Amino acid sequence: MDEMTRLLEQASRGVEAMQRLQVLYDREMWDIDDPAFTKLRHIHVHLSVTVGKLAKLIEPKDHLSHHGEEIDVKQLESEFSPILADLLMHASQLANLAESDLGQMLARRYKNNATRFAPDSSFAKIQLAD
Repeated sequence: MDEMTRLLEQASRGVEAMQRLQVLYDREMWDIDDPAFTKLRHIHVHLSVTVGKLAKLIEPKDHLSHHGEEIDVKQLESEFSPILADLLMHASQLANLAESDLGQMLARRYKNNATRFAPDSSFAKIQLAD
């Protein structure tokens, strides 16, 4: 088994566990969930807030970088961490709402992007499950 296939399988198992964990979290912690479109709309609100937090974090540093100052991205980890976790949680919620396999979605996206932008790459040769 080549490295890419192995990593895609590991990623698939990881996001499968993440989706199942998100179901448990949503049962106990997510208030707006029925009907499904209401939940989708509310997830969108949370995603928008999360992307806004990312913009608020990065925007001032973008100006500094533009003026030649070096930005150490690793120093942003503590501020990045909850934003990235929220993005993963909301991706899991959306996949669960669509009753879709996030691992397959990811593999398909890698393959589609590679087919468009790097057709000779190993990513364009990803074998998708039926």
